[in-house]
Amino acid sequence: MRTPLISAAITAAMITALASLSPASAVADDTGAIACHGGTLNLRFDPGISFSRKTSRLLASGEVGLCNSAKYPAITGGTIRIEAVLTGACPGPVGPGYAKVTINWNNGSTSVIQQSTFRGDASSYSLEGGHVAAGPFAEGTTRANGRTTTNLVEIGTSCASGGLTNYTATIDAIALGDI
Repeated sequence: MRTPLISAAITAAMITALASLSPASAVADDTGAIACHGGTLNLRFDPGISFSRKTSRLLASGEVGLCNSAKYPAITGGTIRIEAVLTGACPGPVGPGYAKVTINWNNGSTSVIQQSTFRGDASSYSLEGGHVAAGPFAEGTTRANGRTTTNLVEIGTSCASGGLTNYTATIDAIALGDI
């Protein structure tokens, strides 16, 4: 006959043993993290953004800069691609809207981030959140920010004459994984 104290101890031991086998804890332990600095980004809008708010497709590509990861030390850089459909106007804001981010790392692997929130204006942009759905840092999230490097007079001129179709920016920082 078991006493209530023995039954409670057996139940606690079973819960502890089963919790260590859960897939969520196994994934969280394997996520890892990476931080990159000093990259560049070329942003393109179709149709171009003008002074009246409208929906435009964003396609951005560039280099993530120099990267460091304790879990994946062979990853030191890579290329980035951002795709989104956003509503915006000159000089901003553009977004917020959801973006798909794909990073092809220098070691041949690829990370895909779904539903990251893109926000921008004439002087800066940011990516926040989202879910790393595949590749290194899977099950983690992302953050990125940068500053416009295209001359603001050129941006204003483009906005006034048919719409801003592209500009360049820095990737001051991008981080993925367990951040």
